[in-house]
Amino acid sequence: MEDNKTLYIFIDESGNFDFSPNGTKYFILTSISTFRPLDSREILAKLRYGLLRQGCDQEYFHATEDKQDVRNLVFNAIKSLNDFNIDCVIAQKNKANPSFYTEDKQSLGKIHADVKFYNLILRNLLQYIFNRYANFENIEKIVVIMGSIFPKNKKENILKNIKLFLKDKFHKAFYIYFHKSESDINCQIADYCCWALSVKEERNELRPLENINSKIRSCFNIFIFGAYC
Repeated sequence: MEDNKTLYIFIDESGNFDFSPNGTKYFILTSISTFRPLDSREILAKLRYGLLRQGCDQEYFHATEDKQDVRNLVFNAIKSLNDFNIDCVIAQKNKANPSFYTEDKQSLGKIHADVKFYNLILRNLLQYIFNRYANFENIEKIVVIMGSIFPKNKKENILKNIKLFLKDKFHKAFYIYFHKSESDINCQIADYCCWALSVKEERNELRPLENINSKIRSCFNIFIFGAYC
């Protein structure tokens, strides 16, 4: 049940944590934020069932794996939605100071390089989102759902880091979860938005971005001065 007092934030990622020349050029975190995660989502459920009816084995939507015809249909559906905002932080990895992704050895254990880098990008993304919603006094709770890309021990480190950050920066009740993309249609929308931003950066493919451009509220390259869009 939607109450308009809970802000939901769904976060997806693109790129890898390989900082050698063999890795992706960028690591990108993209979020969609909404107070109404159920509104009009049946349009995507209907699309999926329609594809199943036509013999297309569409278990869930995932932009990297979906056929181009399916991507076109999904983007058309996402374009029709008007109840969420997009925020994005882009990290051009070869411009990152090595201190951002080298492992820290502390008395309480080692912070892995990928977790350290992810925490940095995630904190910046959440900061942009919360700056925009800071004056929304009616917000009572925040639900953050991230992709389930890390094993349990690394998830625990991220949770600890982000909980401390949220308590310090945004004084609201909050819950943080790691969910697989296929578990929630909003996670799949975030995946599509992240993919559109990723292909723009990695191979200058602009057409997917045109479907979501009007919903982007912030998009910032963390290691290059100035706003991205």
